[in-house]
Amino acid sequence: MITMNEKLRNILKELGLSNRIDVLRFLSCKPLNLVQIHRHFRENGCNISMSGLSRCLNALLGLDLVEKFSDGCYGITGLGLLFLDVVLRLERIVTIEELVDAIELMSVLPAELKIGLANLSKARAEHDVYSAMKEVLAALSNADSYGKYICRAMDCDTVKNVVENCIRGVQFRIIYSREIVDDRIETIRGLADLKKIEKNLKIKVLDLPLQLGVIDGRFGFFQILKSDKATPVFLSNDRDFIEWVEMVFDHFWKIAKPVKLDSCRQ
Repeated sequence: MITMNEKLRNILKELGLSNRIDVLRFLSCKPLNLVQIHRHFRENGCNISMSGLSRCLNALLGLDLVEKFSDGCYGITGLGLLFLDVVLRLERIVTIEELVDAIELMSVLPAELKIGLANLSKARAEHDVYSAMKEVLAALSNADSYGKYICRAMDCDTVKNVVENCIRGVQFRIIYSREIVDDRIETIRGLADLKKIEKNLKIKVLDLPLQLGVIDGRFGFFQILKSDKATPVFLSNDRDFIEWVEMVFDHFWKIAKPVKLDSCRQ
């Protein structure tokens, strides 16, 4: 039986072929039969053959992106509309190949949050991770009320800044990966008396293919992680982007495992 990861990967690979995207575009307006779809391609300067178009439609049928009606017309499905919307909004900032790389992330996001990936188009993609983290640290230094983080890595300066903010009353929720949680709590323990910050600092554990953060609902960042390549960090003050990033955090916070600060290794 095909897994969800495999299905998503197959869909994205199919959508990486421009003809597939064009078919979904045409069918998003109204159902069309094979001849009508072929005419749309000719009118748009594409010389795809009828047999090639038929193979394209069969591939999309197999992925549940289109459906065929009894009158011979094809129509786009709800799943097809979902993926078409995401792809069209993201095509300005990422390629289909990069979406294929993000398949692990796509597989752990619920449907309502997958749609929100389109909000990445409202953020600036910073390819220099060092510069991005300097920007995040600057925003963190000016935190007034709260911060939410999902971290696979957090340098000592950032941890120190979080602790200092907690001491002055700013509340933080952080989700660490299992491989770093003990080390980060040891660092925190060396910076402050845990009793002074435990009210304002809550930590959970969950391994995820991403990093993100929201500070005071005014600034957010998001990064899809890949073990074999550097990936851009998306940063923005855009309201829709921040709300989506915060919803992603809240979703994973609900399912992450709580950690007591005084329960880790001494």
